[in-house]
Amino acid sequence: MENIILRAMRTFDESVCAPEYARNQLAIEIIFPEPPVFINELAVRVYSEDYQLIGADVYSPSSQKTPRKVRFIVLSDTFWDENLYHIFVFQNGLPKWTVSLSPSPSYEVWKKEKLDELESHPDKKFFIERLCPTDWWQNMYSEQFQFPSAEKVIGKLYSYSEAEGVCPHLLVTGNNLMTKAFSCFILAAYLTGNDKSEQAVFSLGELVSGNLKWSELAEHIRQKQVIVMNVPQLEYSASTVNLLSMLGDILSKEDFSHPVFIFHGAEEHVNQLFQECEAITGMFAEYNTFRISLSTEMPPITLNDTEFQPALRETPFAEFSAEEELQQMVGLKQLKEDIQEARMMSLFLKERREFNLDLCGDSRYHMLFLGNPGTGKTTVARLVGKMYHQMGLLSKGHTVETCRTNLVGEYLGHTEKNTKEAIEEARGGVLFIDEAYTLIEGGSDTKDYGKEVINALLTVLSEPNPDMIVILAGYEDKMKKLLKSNPGLKDRFPLRFHFEDYTADELSEIAHRILKSRNFVLTPEANLRLNSLIEKETRQRDEYFGNGRWVHNLIEHGLIKSMVRRVMSGPRPETAQLQLFSTIEACDVEEAEAKLLRTADLKITPPCRIGFRT
Repeated sequence: MENIILRAMRTFDESVCAPEYARNQLAIEIIFPEPPVFINELAVRVYSEDYQLIGADVYSPSSQKTPRKVRFIVLSDTFWDENLYHIFVFQNGLPKWTVSLSPSPSYEVWKKEKLDELESHPDKKFFIERLCPTDWWQNMYSEQFQFPSAEKVIGKLYSYSEAEGVCPHLLVTGNNLMTKAFSCFILAAYLTGNDKSEQAVFSLGELVSGNLKWSELAEHIRQKQVIVMNVPQLEYSASTVNLLSMLGDILSKEDFSHPVFIFHGAEEHVNQLFQECEAITGMFAEYNTFRISLSTEMPPITLNDTEFQPALRETPFAEFSAEEELQQMVGLKQLKEDIQEARMMSLFLKERREFNLDLCGDSRYHMLFLGNPGTGKTTVARLVGKMYHQMGLLSKGHTVETCRTNLVGEYLGHTEKNTKEAIEEARGGVLFIDEAYTLIEGGSDTKDYGKEVINALLTVLSEPNPDMIVILAGYEDKMKKLLKSNPGLKDRFPLRFHFEDYTADELSEIAHRILKSRNFVLTPEANLRLNSLIEKETRQRDEYFGNGRWVHNLIEHGLIKSMVRRVMSGPRPETAQLQLFSTIEACDVEEAEAKLLRTADLKITPPCRIGFRT
């Protein structure tokens, strides 16, 4: 049979009836070499690169004869801007063909590929028939956990399902929390059809300590389909090795087919088990081993080992949100590591106090944020409030943002009143004072009331348990002068964090995130021009360069305004108006750059001091 061709393009057909939230259209056409017969229905499903369903469409012929070319319109609530999509074609309700395709970034430009028989892609066939119909597959995309890529999981599960006459048990190594979540929410769900009554969760530590009796384990072996077994850090005495070797001998028998044991744990703990217990080591090879590697550690969460938990997507796990938001910020690699270290230390001291090991009872976490404008200091301050609230160290977790203008008053006593009000408002959360160095810019001027703010802050900074974190932010050199201005300040801020300037690549990523969040797209030429502009500006930046703030202003007051002038002053096409109102062209970037150059010679003067003049 001659090749069947599938082609796709981004489009906007105003005749298509679509909900407001799903106006982004991908046109798909299937071109047969000759009119197909015995087709009652054709359907397409489009999945993202990581196998999330994006959209689908169905065609039912109005007559007995199906045309050679069949057209579909797949709707989505996001732009079709991923690098790759997996497309599956169904004939009469059954999956028949597949292709992976990258649409053109431009509208109304076709990209075509040959459709392959699904049988020639057994891993994709396995996915579309066995995995995607299940209700647990969406656990793969939880924002709480970082699992291996969907493609790797599909390939590994397919290999495992095809293996015959081999050990049925599975091993997951990596980050301890991730391995347990993956074992419970993905592998156990796959093996049991997500039937939690067929699953049991234990730890080798329980077996070694005697908390889990052999008789109890034997009962679960008779009743369950899956047993998830954690591999903790153990002291491998002779009795422990004998006990675990006995378990390994039982599970390794050729006639042992169920339940499936899923061993999981930190890599170092698993390696230690393998060194001490050959009977368990011999059960695992590449086909039944999953490795989860993470660049960052996740916050510690305790999952109940004695009773299987609800599906992950049904569990709030609010503890993760602030940490994840920080990790998702662009750049700031060293800062993220420093805050993670401070966070762990704070939790460590908190638990020591709970065990009455730290009798001083001091709970002060005041911070200095040092860096240039636009490097994310305000955003991180808000996350600190949420994070320390989730850790149980702040009662509310909100952030009060202020500066010299809001604190310094116009008459005697006014400043102290403003500062005390700000302090009380911030109780339970974070008091963030931006450009804090301006509080002493009056030098030795006795009429400068900024120093009254410092004096008022010293009171709360001295409290052992203030239920508040005070964060002072500003340029590093100027903040050093602030600390020297009052002997009581320096030791009141045990935590200091440095915010590095963003690189050109990081600023480009910030720009693209802003545009995507606003549903704007760049033409390839506009994208190149924007990246070139950002790179040029970062090469010649000075101390007043605004980093992320500069990018935000460039987009909001440069690119978008230039686009508005072009769109609103030009002719309005009868079709493709969605494309017109969402696409930024190279000329928009050029006009924004020209405007930027016209203002480049403006002198930036230091901010005027607020207060009385002599």
